[in-house]
Amino acid sequence: MRRKDETPIIIANSAPFRLILRDEDIWEPTIDDINRCTYDYVKLHRVSQFIDVGIDPLPLAIGFDGSLILPAIPKYRDKDIALDIFNSTLCRILFGGIYSEAVLPENVVFGRLTYDGYYAHLSGGNTGTITQFHRAILNKHVGQLDVILLLNPPIIKVSELEKSFYKGKTILDKIPRISASILLNGVSCFVKHQWTESLISLWASIEQIISHIWKYYIVNKANHFEVAIPKRKEFLEDYRTWTTSTKVEMLYQKSMIGPEEYKLLNKARKSRNDFIHQGTIPSKEHSEAALDAILRLISLVVTDFHSSSNNLNDIKELITGHLRSELIPKGGKIDGEVTHWLEIPPIPGDPGWGDKEYEIIEDIRLQILDDGTIKQINKRE
Repeated sequence: MRRKDETPIIIANSAPFRLILRDEDIWEPTIDDINRCTYDYVKLHRVSQFIDVGIDPLPLAIGFDGSLILPAIPKYRDKDIALDIFNSTLCRILFGGIYSEAVLPENVVFGRLTYDGYYAHLSGGNTGTITQFHRAILNKHVGQLDVILLLNPPIIKVSELEKSFYKGKTILDKIPRISASILLNGVSCFVKHQWTESLISLWASIEQIISHIWKYYIVNKANHFEVAIPKRKEFLEDYRTWTTSTKVEMLYQKSMIGPEEYKLLNKARKSRNDFIHQGTIPSKEHSEAALDAILRLISLVVTDFHSSSNNLNDIKELITGHLRSELIPKGGKIDGEVTHWLEIPPIPGDPGWGDKEYEIIEDIRLQILDDGTIKQINKRE
């Protein structure tokens, strides 16, 4: 039964993990606090700020632990609608200069928020790993490998987050046809090396931007010819006649987009079509072409077609700076600096194993041949 001094909420979590602090907040747990789970778990439950993202009856809340929170009114209980609001907000934060990845459906859960501004998870079960981590640190049920993230985590001040949101909002609001949620999904897939998923989402965003340019800079100007040429506007709005590739060609011929945008758009379009019609898997190069094309198109719109090359370079660097590591690190090095560690228990063959006995199954043993190749011993035919 719900208490009178609380309200139901929808909570979302995404990567990367960071704490959102008010100006007066301090987060300085010791290594002993971390290891013993005596850190200030109550503060992790607290809302740090509300941000006006254009929803009613309550603004979107940002939690101390980085959680995004919506009021659980019937409208936002539809996970698709809630996801769109969460990811549209994060996309604006990204374009304002603070890196953010998309919330996945499994990381959206039900919770409660007290009137004093403290929240907790209520729903459990099949939740995503990111939400499981947040729930664990809130309840002090976190494991040894995860709890270390609370020691010297990335910290963002509320004032920085708000500034970033409104800066990104100013940029993306100039393209009302674009789905910021789809755009962020494309970026998130890109940094995770999901080139196919990234290209598909980014191409959808490209088509939305091209549609915006076509509508506001081509179709709307047809009004001047309505008297002399009836139904010209309806003709220009016909999607069957004016496909995205045709629009790109016309925009290029009218010098609204330059040679670089033209090449990037056609490269991304061809790769997307090759995947859709032939199953050809896109590469990083193709996905990056789509990303570059989007940033250049947005820059063109924002600067009223005066600049496409420099306006959003910082966003490109922000995104590529968070690309996941390659499967096999170059030179055998591990990315990042190790500051704390736990002992890893040895397995058979490790120096620390010693002469203890262990199970050996002949069917799974390997041997090295004279030419240096490795084969399975006693392979069953």
